[in-house]
Amino acid sequence: MMKMTPKDKNIHLIDSPITPSVAGSWVQGSLPEGCRLCIHGMKMVYFMGGDCSLPSRCKWYCPLSDERKSSSAHFINELPIKNPTNLTAVVKQLVLEAKAMDAAGMSITGGDPLSTSAKVDWVCAIIKAIKIELTDEFHVHLYTSGTVFDNLTADKLEQAGLDDLRFHPAEKDFHRLEFATGRHYTVAAEVPVIPTLENHAYLLHLADHLDMIGADFLNLNEFEMCATNRDALIARGFTLKENSLATVAHSHEYANKFLSEFSPRGGLSIHFCSVLSKDSVQIRQRYLRRANKIRFPYEVVNEDGCLLFIRIEGAASELSQLNLALLESAGMPESMIGLNLARGVLDVPSFLAEDENFIDLLNEYKLKAGILEIIPFREPNLSQIREYTPLMNNIASRILRKEK
Repeated sequence: MMKMTPKDKNIHLIDSPITPSVAGSWVQGSLPEGCRLCIHGMKMVYFMGGDCSLPSRCKWYCPLSDERKSSSAHFINELPIKNPTNLTAVVKQLVLEAKAMDAAGMSITGGDPLSTSAKVDWVCAIIKAIKIELTDEFHVHLYTSGTVFDNLTADKLEQAGLDDLRFHPAEKDFHRLEFATGRHYTVAAEVPVIPTLENHAYLLHLADHLDMIGADFLNLNEFEMCATNRDALIARGFTLKENSLATVAHSHEYANKFLSEFSPRGGLSIHFCSVLSKDSVQIRQRYLRRANKIRFPYEVVNEDGCLLFIRIEGAASELSQLNLALLESAGMPESMIGLNLARGVLDVPSFLAEDENFIDLLNEYKLKAGILEIIPFREPNLSQIREYTPLMNNIASRILRKEK
């Protein structure tokens, strides 16, 4: 049996030449391990500030929010990082989030995490520390424009234990990718499919170069329109795909056009990732993993990975009486009640909204109640509420029925 090298471990083999992936995505050849983990919601994202050289080829469509374009914006998934310049503190937060969502890997992105020598050293320190904390099997991939990438940086990343390096290069920087080949990490490019003939030619040149230097794969992302790039895209004539809120029209068709022209002449693995896959499948799967890890007994995880429960709000004295009634009169287990008098809330299972005895009991107290659907985070400074449905209509209907 052939011995598997570290690089081989980063490739998930697909048997068929062109295989549908999820939500309109497809793969020809081998699906990268980092992509496989993302699809299953098993990757967390370390956003290392919005520092960027703003290359002309991509600054006009940059999808980063205004908040994240700041050099001081550091996040783990949706969570702002406290003390982002303190290595020990950042590693601790990374490990906590990895455990909270049962992550099997992490992506490092920005901005450009390799834009300066200081950032390169920081990235390498993070990778080494996270591998110590979460084992060498914890998969780390990193994105860079490659603008200043060199042999020294390639050496440092290899020594740190990086698993997967993905470039978004200008044509004048294609040669820099060669510094990364022959390492223990996979080498690839990841770029959007902008539906223009100019970008189509760029993709073919990029794929040819990747194939020539022995790179591992090319990731194509469906072109996306968002709040921060909408005006620039519309000004250039781009439109949204029919029935879509974020997908640029004809990007998928241009990906297929690229594949049909490149496949006969190249053996490079190609993965096309749709906007729907990123925005729905990947985030949903990550939320599901996190929700099932952090849920309280009285919370239900819905199909979107959000947490559902009834929140009752009011005076501490009223909440205390209701809590006692639920425990003693209704016989509810203490684990099925979340009482926080300091915040003036009492949480119970959402199924009680259909229980007439509970509604009758709730009506005896001067309390506000509703079904909450929250994203699976508990951090105080993060907006969590996705939907709130008041229970007053339920209560009013019970009263009317009794009066009749």
